[in-house]
Amino acid sequence: MADHEQGGHLTRAWRHLERPVRILVYLLIALTLVLLYHQSEYLVVHLFNVFLLFVFAAIIALLLTPLIDWMETLAVFKGRRVVAVLLLYVVIIGLVAGVIVLVTPALIGQAKQLPALESRAIAFVRSLQDAIDRAGIPLKLSLPSGAGGISTAVLGSVFGILSGTLGTLINVLLVVVISIYLLVEGRQLIASMRRLFAGHEEVYDFTLLAVGTTVGQYARGQLIMSLVMGTYTGLAMTLIGVPYAVVLGILTFFLEFIPLIGAPIGMGLAVLIALVFKGPLVGVLALVAALGGHAIEAYILGPRVTGSATRIHPLVAMAALLIGAELGGILGALFGVPIAALLNVFLGAFYRARRGEGALFAGPSGEVHAEALPRLSEEISEAAEEGPIEDKPVPHTASER
Repeated sequence: MADHEQGGHLTRAWRHLERPVRILVYLLIALTLVLLYHQSEYLVVHLFNVFLLFVFAAIIALLLTPLIDWMETLAVFKGRRVVAVLLLYVVIIGLVAGVIVLVTPALIGQAKQLPALESRAIAFVRSLQDAIDRAGIPLKLSLPSGAGGISTAVLGSVFGILSGTLGTLINVLLVVVISIYLLVEGRQLIASMRRLFAGHEEVYDFTLLAVGTTVGQYARGQLIMSLVMGTYTGLAMTLIGVPYAVVLGILTFFLEFIPLIGAPIGMGLAVLIALVFKGPLVGVLALVAALGGHAIEAYILGPRVTGSATRIHPLVAMAALLIGAELGGILGALFGVPIAALLNVFLGAFYRARRGEGALFAGPSGEVHAEALPRLSEEISEAAEEGPIEDKPVPHTASER
């Protein structure tokens, strides 16, 4: 009887503690999930950084593979792909080093002009502030305090960049090493991975061909446009007399990799610097040169170099760029347009398959090229011109005849 009463007291005590203990368990579970999320976020970020190294290395391998294949047709490199790859990288590194040697004196000379340009910039901002005040506009432009405000800010930025140089050099070295391995043994690796998709070889082949042709041709086109527009900006601004013309050319080269808006930003900076430091006449000349470069890019280089690789509407490209920038920053902006182009290909293949046609990816000659890939916009246009499927004449078999 006493044992029974004691058990009843324990039961009632547990009932009083049951709700707090349950709440505590739920809080522990929630805390565990939060910790797992933070740990997984840390892991995902670092794994994504490693993944990016392989992505950039694969893009470099796609760009250089046609050149390596051509070198292997020469008698001296036949059967010596490793030698061809290493020699090509030695030549590329030598060219980059030569460009750095040629550009460095100009950069040093223009850096010496920084104090004089700083005083001009401050004078221009003050005159602009006076004009704003006379117009009665409630806008105050902030000026750097002290004589070396701008120089200090610029030097601080330079030191910040230099502090991350070691990590950048290590990443560049890793990308180079990985791209060398992909150039030498990439095809063997792809053939080995094909065995993992037994029964789905056609989908595997189509995916690789779509990614390789689209991304490879897009990256090749962007590289050509970056070289052309960067060189054009540097030479044009040098001839006009715009300060930091070499820096503006290099900046335009890198900005050009951001589709649609990269080159206009670089050229806009050139016009702004010309207007601030050299006056209205040089600013107008820089504007004319910038508009000429934009015309070359938009109407000559763009359609011929990258148009066949993307084949997407400019509004779709702009939407992909904005979405990519919103989700992934600069990296999202870099990859937004090619990802949209790939989605256009895969959706085109899916649409073609739903209509009962094969998702063919080879041209009439049997060679694989970007023009032969199915694209959703083109498939819909062709379907609209052909009319509904039920209106087409159905071929009869030999027995029915």
